[in-house]
Amino acid sequence: MDKEQARIWLLNQFDNLYHYRNIKEWNELVRICEALRIIGWGDREPLEAKVERWINGSFYTSLMNKYFEVKSEQGWRKLKDSYVLENGDDMTYYSGYKFQSQRNLLPKSPFRWIKSANYQKSVQPLYDSLDSLKEMMIHELQPEKYGEKFSYIGIYMSFSNHDDEYVTVRSEYFHSEDDVPKGFEGKYYIRPQYKFGRIVNKNGTYHIKVERYFSRKFGELPLCEQKKIVSTDFLYYMQYVSDKLRKKKIEYNSNLLKSDLERILTKWMNS
Repeated sequence: MDKEQARIWLLNQFDNLYHYRNIKEWNELVRICEALRIIGWGDREPLEAKVERWINGSFYTSLMNKYFEVKSEQGWRKLKDSYVLENGDDMTYYSGYKFQSQRNLLPKSPFRWIKSANYQKSVQPLYDSLDSLKEMMIHELQPEKYGEKFSYIGIYMSFSNHDDEYVTVRSEYFHSEDDVPKGFEGKYYIRPQYKFGRIVNKNGTYHIKVERYFSRKFGELPLCEQKKIVSTDFLYYMQYVSDKLRKKKIEYNSNLLKSDLERILTKWMNS
């Protein structure tokens, strides 16, 4: 069987399993997606098959493209030592089956972040603009050209929240005790600007996470200044990761990523 014949066979299997009915078929679909990731999807849109957990601990499975667009998603419930679809009609008990999740994922934006739900009112324009920046990075970065050994840096952005309508959730971040005004009576936390986790190797691909804490002082700056600081942050994250990868002798085209990132950040700052 040549490469094209193999692709046709795999795509037929994918189509047959797309509406999977049980955990056995899901696991088969995962292996098909892994094989297509290697051999190529041809003129079809590549998708990756992942299993994750909801906040309540329940499993869900999804098929997603490189733009983080979910094409299919289903929830599961426990049945003895295995699982069945929440809204499925196949109640077959597959003893001992555990969820498989695709190991060789699609190349996607290496910058991924979430924002704290609470934030001071003056941050609202930046808060909204960060969604635009995320879309620009998802669609304009070229992750397939940077290298496959590094997947992403996950960023959690925490904003001060001194003027929330609910007094009980008001709080501020300061970066040292010296920054706290004398006689300050509000709830506050001392946090560094950046708190990096360790670089993690999962299935041969690395990722790292960082927590970024913004002070009330930052939130009171004009939007253009806030954007400059956030842009500097992203360049710092990139350099931090580049240094880590270099020390581990991991091949990654940081120069191309930097060029793409600078172009996108400039476009964002001027928007």
